[in-house]
Amino acid sequence: MQRFLTAALLIPALFAYLFWGGPTLFVLLTWAGIVMGAYEYTRLTKPRIAAPSFLLYALAGSAALGGAVWNGPAGLLGALELTFLTWAAYRIVTFRDPQTFFEGSGKELFGLLYLSLFMPFFVLIRFAPQGLNWIFFLLAVNYAGDTAAYYAGRTWGRHKLAPAVSPKKTWEGSWGGLAANGLVALIFQWAIFPDLPLLEIVLLGCLLGGLSQVGDLTESLIKRASGFKDSGELFPGHGGFLDRVDSLLLPAPLLYFYLRYWTAGP
Repeated sequence: MQRFLTAALLIPALFAYLFWGGPTLFVLLTWAGIVMGAYEYTRLTKPRIAAPSFLLYALAGSAALGGAVWNGPAGLLGALELTFLTWAAYRIVTFRDPQTFFEGSGKELFGLLYLSLFMPFFVLIRFAPQGLNWIFFLLAVNYAGDTAAYYAGRTWGRHKLAPAVSPKKTWEGSWGGLAANGLVALIFQWAIFPDLPLLEIVLLGCLLGGLSQVGDLTESLIKRASGFKDSGELFPGHGGFLDRVDSLLLPAPLLYFYLRYWTAGP
């Protein structure tokens, strides 16, 4: 019931914010998500919240977002290069123990890329022609696939998908999720994108859905390695911010580059 009530309140509020908020507020929402994600990732990978790591992740994500808004993917890449230089300087200054260098560096570099590399693409999609419709497309495809995978897995699931990472996920659930991805994409093609070829947009929906599953398993891997069930407690019954956006991070660049290079994008 708690999970249902949270979704019943959160989903309409999110869609209303996206629909009436405009591009500027969308950028602010994305930035707030980056900061929250930086906090949760630090919580997952540190015994206690370490201020330098949190600030590094939050500043890196903020710089990447600012670079993307300023100059698209080129600005994003420039911000990531600056982030790496900053991280390298920080590591040089604080270097003490060679035995723990690579373990700590792996966690930090993953944290720097996990949000900074993917979150800004939400804004790039929003700024594209029909950007808001494509944001809704991404959300609908993602959440329909997630819901269908859950129920298909519970009903028909027999073969484990990645038992060491997420023991409850099954191949049957995965295929059920992909079927829902394609169905939602078909509905969007009929209702909103009639000029796009049907097979093309259905294939796009399935590709986005496949990446969504990889993104979900990636965050499950982080939690499994860290010994946490959820990334946080921001959404009662649903976990933290990363638990809600993990399956959106990897599909976002694919959708943007589809709009940018395949269709008549920006």
